[in-house]
Amino acid sequence: MKRATGGAFVVLAVAGCSQIDALAPVGGAEIADLRYAANEVLLEQGVEILVAPVCEGHGAGLRCVGETVDEETITATLTSEDGTTFELEVGERLIYSGPVQAVLDRNGTVGSR
Repeated sequence: MKRATGGAFVVLAVAGCSQIDALAPVGGAEIADLRYAANEVLLEQGVEILVAPVCEGHGAGLRCVGETVDEETITATLTSEDGTTFELEVGERLIYSGPVQAVLDRNGTVGSR
């Protein structure tokens, strides 16, 4: 009897987690897309990350900031109100300027658009 009860509990717990996970992308897809795209470009460019970019804001005010192992600031900023383009700087160097979705597409990451 204990085995059946334990199994039912596991099934309910897993079902509850999947429902919560399904709700997560509903809010903040713009933030997630920018964060994924910025991280992909950093990896492509061989930037050694100490602190992964953390994002705040929305629309053209969305910005992600992190740090390299060489203590340079990483800054990803949306450059369009609709969230389709961004710029990524490491220190004073611009290492990417272009579409968010292009980065997600070439790296096989599913975006919200």
